[in-house]
Parts: sequence; structure tokens; C-alpha cells
Amino acid sequence: MQLDRTHIAIRVRSLSEIGDLALLMIRRYPVAVTRAFFAGALPWIVINAVLLSFLPLQIAADEFFTDDSASDLIRYVSWMMVLVVLQTPLAGAFSTYYLGQAVFEQKPTLRHTFAEVWKLRWPLLWVLGVKRLAIPTTLLLIFRIGTDADVFIDFMLPWLIVILAAVVRSNRPFVPEMIVLERCPLRSKSQHVITLSRRSKGLHTPMASELGGRFLTVAGTSFVLVCSVYYSLIWVRGIATSNWSTDLLAMMVFIPLALWTVAAFSVVVRLLGYLDARIRLEGWEVELAIRAEAIRQFGEDAMNAQAASLRRSGLSQPSTPNKPAASPTPAADTLEALLVSDNEPEANETAIEVEVRP
Repeated sequence: MQLDRTHIAIRVRSLSEIGDLALLMIRRYPVAVTRAFFAGALPWIVINAVLLSFLPLQIAADEFFTDDSASDLIRYVSWMMVLVVLQTPLAGAFSTYYLGQAVFEQKPTLRHTFAEVWKLRWPLLWVLGVKRLAIPTTLLLIFRIGTDADVFIDFMLPWLIVILAAVVRSNRPFVPEMIVLERCPLRSKSQHVITLSRRSKGLHTPMASELGGRFLTVAGTSFVLVCSVYYSLIWVRGIATSNWSTDLLAMMVFIPLALWTVAAFSVVVRLLGYLDARIRLEGWEVELAIRAEAIRQFGEDAMNAQAASLRRSGLSQPSTPNKPAASPTPAADTLEALLVSDNEPEANETAIEVEVRP
């Protein structure tokens, strides 16, 4: 890990600054939000299409848009939204790991990313798949294929699931990063090992109210973005073909595409929120600056030897392989403070300049 190099200035940021930085990171690391994210999302996209495609087909088969067609459309959109919301943390595991490596190291590969995340498949599936209802909800919809609409199951239950997921995620939003980046185990017999539950409580509890407010803001913004992406696709097709209707293509392609596109963006925002939380609570910018300076003075081999000695003595905490490096901290009021260019000579030197904010 390049502790003396980083592409992000490690400092406290507001939610609007995190959003700006997310856009810059998407531009800088397009692979993370295209190939890496959609590689994780592809199985879910296929499963969702299999589970819900009978509804658009029924609507398209109707000669006129009737009340039943409207009911099927609401049912389809509701369940598709719920599935994407629940599946996004699992689908974003690859892009989370890729960004964690790309920001704090040099050039991660997709093969390495897939191999490392695959090692964590069981904790990810259990915590993000089962406990956070992605897999149970998917299994429920298997039994709803081809059935008539039910008021409770198809119109009330989706919103109840969304509310439950919102409550859990607003209080524990960074669990995916703790599993993928910090490698926190689900349980351990050793008292020296920080398990996922202990780590989650330690990081989330001090910022509970702020995390809740940020979650609501991001959720509202995401809803607006989904509508914007969907109607942009409708507009482009309408200009090109004069077809402005919500037809089979719009339902089976445009709606899922809009949802998954915004989901990819939300994964980047969540990762940056995780980094910001650690900076606020753990003084990360100071710690990383000191570690980077130590590496520059004594070499990375000396630091690795010291860490190995601590692990053998049982005094070290669980490893956090993707813990970010100390970064040059440019002026906070400039765009260049967000990302450091690889082409600039300064980017290859450690600038131990720490911005400490109250």
C-alpha cells in the first residue's frame, strides 16, 4: 500500500463536498462504476427481470391502458425499486473494493478485485443478503410470478420493506465497507479481535443523528436522480423516434437502467461518507500523515516489520488492508484539493500538511 501517496485529500468534508468528490472519482475511476459495479449488479439484473418481466408483458398485451394496467405498472415499479435498493450493497462490493484500492494504491486489477471479494462471499451474503432482506425478498417474489395483484403484498409490503431498510441503513450505513475494506469478522473467540458488531457500534453510534440526516438527504436526492435519468432516456428516445410512451422498452430497460445507474453513484457516495466518518471520529488525517512520514523516513519494510511484531505479540487490532494513505492536503476551497493528478510531480511526494478542523 502506498501510504505516502493518495489521490484524495484526507480531510473533513460536508455532504455537498462528498457529492462533488463522488462525481470527480467517477470521472477518474470509470472502471469502478461501470465494469466493477455492473459485474456485481448483472446477476441481480437478470434475476429481477425473470421475477418481474411478466408485469410489463401483461401491460404491453393490453389493447388499452386500463385500471389493471395501471395497477400492474405500480406493482412493477414498486417491486423493482425495492429490489434494487436492497441489492445495491451486495452489487457494489466489487466497486467498493476497487475504489478502496485505487484511491490509496496505484492500479488495481479487476481480476484481483474479484478474487479478494470472492473470499468474503459468505459474510457478504449473510449480512448484506440475508439479514438486510435482499435474498428473502427475492425469494418471496418467486412465489408471486404470474399471480394477480394483492393489496397488502404488492402495494403495502414493498413500502414497509423500504422503511425497514431505511431505518437499518440510516443507523448502520458503513457495514459493507467494514466487511470489504476492514475485513472485520462476524465473530471471534479472541477479545483482541474487533468483530463486525463491535466495529459497527463504535463507528456509527457517535454519529447516529448526523448519519440519519445524511441518509435522508441522499435518499431524497437519489429519488430525484432516478426520475431525471429515466425521463432523460424517454426524452432522448422521443427526440430520435417520436415515441414518448411508457412502452415495453421503457419498462424493462429504462426503469432498471435508471435505478442501477443511481445505485452505482450511491455506492461511491457511501464510501466517501465512510472515509469522512473515520476522519471525524478517529483523527485519520493526523494518523495517516504521521504514518506516511514514518515510511518516508524509515522505509515501508521497517513499518511492515513493526506491524508484524505487534501482530505476533497479540497487541494489534484487526488489519485494515485498505486503510487510506496520508495525502497531500491542498487548500480546501479549490477544486484541486479534491483530487491529486498523477501527472503532477507533487503527487509523487508526501506533503505532510494536515488540515485540522474543529
